[in-house]
Amino acid sequence: MMSLSQRVEELKGNRTIVRAPRLPARARIEKIYEQLCDRYAQVSPLDGVDYVALIERLRLAAHANDLSSLSLRDMRLSGSCLFDGDPRLADNAKFLDLYLGALRSIKSRISIRRLINTYCVHFDERHPGIHQIGAFLREMIATIPASEGWPWVERHRQYGLFSPLQASARLCEATMDSQDPRKELELAGLTGPLSSGGLASSAFLRALAITERRLASNPSLQEVARIIRWAKGDSSSLHYSAHRGAIANALLTPWEGGDPEPSIKEAIQSFLIEGLSDPRIDRGAWLGVNQAARDIIIRWLAQATLEQFLKVVDRVAERHQWDFRRSFWSAYIERGYVANAWVAFGSNGAHVARKISETTADPLMKRFATLAGAGPDQAVLLLSIGELIVADWSHNGRLRIWKRGNGAAPQFNAPSYIAVELRKDSDFDIVHNPPDGWQGKAEGYIRRHTGIRLAEHEYLPRRRTR
Repeated sequence: MMSLSQRVEELKGNRTIVRAPRLPARARIEKIYEQLCDRYAQVSPLDGVDYVALIERLRLAAHANDLSSLSLRDMRLSGSCLFDGDPRLADNAKFLDLYLGALRSIKSRISIRRLINTYCVHFDERHPGIHQIGAFLREMIATIPASEGWPWVERHRQYGLFSPLQASARLCEATMDSQDPRKELELAGLTGPLSSGGLASSAFLRALAITERRLASNPSLQEVARIIRWAKGDSSSLHYSAHRGAIANALLTPWEGGDPEPSIKEAIQSFLIEGLSDPRIDRGAWLGVNQAARDIIIRWLAQATLEQFLKVVDRVAERHQWDFRRSFWSAYIERGYVANAWVAFGSNGAHVARKISETTADPLMKRFATLAGAGPDQAVLLLSIGELIVADWSHNGRLRIWKRGNGAAPQFNAPSYIAVELRKDSDFDIVHNPPDGWQGKAEGYIRRHTGIRLAEHEYLPRRRTR
């Protein structure tokens, strides 16, 4: 039997070349990782990774202009934190050249996938770093054989994803031809966190600008429905909350010259109230919305509030009492003179409003104040016109007006009122009797204190011809 030392000597004299084993270009675990990434459309942070420490190591390497101190794992993870910290590593063109050069030699699909994630999330076509990363990604995917079926190769071919000056425009073009923009984003690989990242947001903002122009020239409910589906995604909240101002501006400013047809108006109004909230109650949510757009939604809400009031009052009071009042206040609302509107209902009216909300799914029917100290059927309509606050009572209640400086003037948007507060120390009041005899006096008082003038034919309902 040959001893170990004898066997070693025999191998030393053996000239046969031992061939290195043929290993696959990519490890199986890397392929599985890629499949999971594509399935869930994201690269999740790895547990146990100290990204703060990693960023510090990267900064030291950038300062030394030498990446040799970084491990292979560091290099693979680095793509996820290029835009983190202050200053950001992605702002350093010299470091990016060094980093991408090193990454090129590693040929790691995991690293490329992380870099794609970063590119899509932090996309900004004006940022030089995005252009550097985009050029690198174009180069890398060009080396991947089509036979491997890696989806990002085809996605770039179809949408130009990694060409920063083309990507958002081509994505926008594709979505504007689709009835389901979010589905188009999925086809482009922008799902999960990527669906609200920089690249998707850039395409969305382009689509908003196009939608605004189309609505101004050729109003269409289809255009409104498309952008709303994209903006709110799968829930009632805004998918692009950072762009709430741009969303409201695009949907409202086309109507400065006149309101759209009711179906378009109702779709926009419901979406904005649900997504941004009521501007009469939560003004902070409407920061970034231009004044013209705010004026439009306030006008719409004033009209909707009057209609809400009348829907309820028609069920708890005699309908004929409000025919003339409807015409009078509608004239001020339609001319854009009403800056705010609010309603308060007694217990019966509040019950009716809630029932209407349940059957119609109208979100505005849920928005009202309760009224205590009055009959259960009574209700009050509050309006702000110029420097005046108006309270018009249902049934046989009086119309009361306060000047802005009057400390007894009621506040808007309160959740509840006591009846006596809405009758106290007004500067003007009048009964609605006869039904067509009070309007001239009320219009005259409003005109003297606001400069707003209405002609009689504007605020009196047309009498039926016999």
